[in-house]
Amino acid sequence: MLKRIVGLVCCAALVMSFSVGALAAGTYRMAGFDGDESSHVWKDNNFFARMQARTGIAFTFDEYTNFDKWQAAKETMFTTGTLPDVLFKAELTTREQIAYADAGMLIDLKPLLMENAPNLWALLEAHPDWLKAITLPDGKIVALPSLNELPSQNAMWINRTWLDKLGMAAPTDWDGLVQVLTAFKTGDPNGNGKADEIPLAFLGPWDLKFLGHAVGLIANDYNIYLDESGTVRFMPQEDAYFDLLGKLAALNAAGLMDPDGFSTADSLRIVTDSEAVTTYGVMFGPNPMNLLPYTLGAQYELLEPLQYNGKQIYRDLNGSVLRGSFAITSACDDPAALLRWVDVLYSTDGAIEAMAGQENVDYTINDDGTWAYANADSASSYILYDLSLYDTGTMPWLFPLSFYDRYDNDDIRVVDQALETLQTLLVQPFPTSYTLTLAQEDQIAPLQKMLGIYVDESLARFVLGEWDVNDASAQAAYREGLTQNGLDAFLAFWQGIADAQ
Repeated sequence: MLKRIVGLVCCAALVMSFSVGALAAGTYRMAGFDGDESSHVWKDNNFFARMQARTGIAFTFDEYTNFDKWQAAKETMFTTGTLPDVLFKAELTTREQIAYADAGMLIDLKPLLMENAPNLWALLEAHPDWLKAITLPDGKIVALPSLNELPSQNAMWINRTWLDKLGMAAPTDWDGLVQVLTAFKTGDPNGNGKADEIPLAFLGPWDLKFLGHAVGLIANDYNIYLDESGTVRFMPQEDAYFDLLGKLAALNAAGLMDPDGFSTADSLRIVTDSEAVTTYGVMFGPNPMNLLPYTLGAQYELLEPLQYNGKQIYRDLNGSVLRGSFAITSACDDPAALLRWVDVLYSTDGAIEAMAGQENVDYTINDDGTWAYANADSASSYILYDLSLYDTGTMPWLFPLSFYDRYDNDDIRVVDQALETLQTLLVQPFPTSYTLTLAQEDQIAPLQKMLGIYVDESLARFVLGEWDVNDASAQAAYREGLTQNGLDAFLAFWQGIADAQ
């Protein structure tokens, strides 16, 4: 099946109904970002044609497929006041939402949601944490979310083909991981007679910190977590963190880690040739197809979190809410109509149609209850580019997992079900429902920058052996560096945020 279908991360759907009758008439101007990898052309895409048939609403488009250009366009729009009616796949940061709302250029949608977005409102009532997450500190809601009950994760994937060739089981703890990585390095599992296998592929310190679960540590991108007493802890100063650094340094010294892992970029790691020889043993990502074509990615399976003291835990990357996906500006003369338009996507049938088109036209239901795109082989370019646009950018909707789970492809379902299993082991290290004010963002940003850079550079130095992780004086010097880079003020700030939740 097409790589784009596999590449989407699954999310759960609630059963909601929607009346298909026309909602409003009119043409509006829409601007948005469809993703850097997008090949969609909004004005020609049947998603908008189907939505117009449902709602009577049409659009003219300012579509962007380069994130930097989209950011510049947003700034120009709000600086000049020359605004579209609606921002779709908007990638609005919290800071942008607050600033543009305070300037009167994004409208408060909250008073309109109950009447004009009943599907979304029902979801928010059923999940008060979702409502809190999209509400600004002043009580306004100026941007609607993408809702993913099974959101994207930076999971671990292991080459099952290699394991089978070597007669090994997937590792369940750190010692087992070392044994498997060693066999990947020495056993020529890709069978080309070359020592070109990369046992552990990773992208910088960010990926490696996900292995903290193997020593019982889970933290967010600020490197913090709440302990059982509600105290904010900083993972990179914990004793167990030095245990992790020692384990990673040993892997590196044994040649079991990607030698370019601290210097490469995702774009340089991606393999596009389906006939290429596989070189990755264990890697991180939402799914294997983020780095590999489908035929090679199918060799991989989810590596479940490694056990620590008999338990399995893993970091919940994003939570269920991706903010800032859809907003209506002050230029719009009928916000209620556009809310009714987008509310279609928070219903089950509307989300299914957004994904797969119309039943018996664009997809069919098989006798066993699974579904498949109609004439997928002969219409592959149509499916890729013209049928839908859910696979790129951040869509405002509730992803229809119950439908997606029934897609007629066994390999895709295996990946999907594995991610659902992982969901049961996820730990949210710190609440995600908080929203910082502009003053709070200004306060924490320089602290985070100083500490973040120091921690990541130090991790690389320890892992690469430039600093000896087993040397007490090196550990002490590192801890002193944390203090000098503002750790006390950093922890005090986040403790205040945690206490206010």
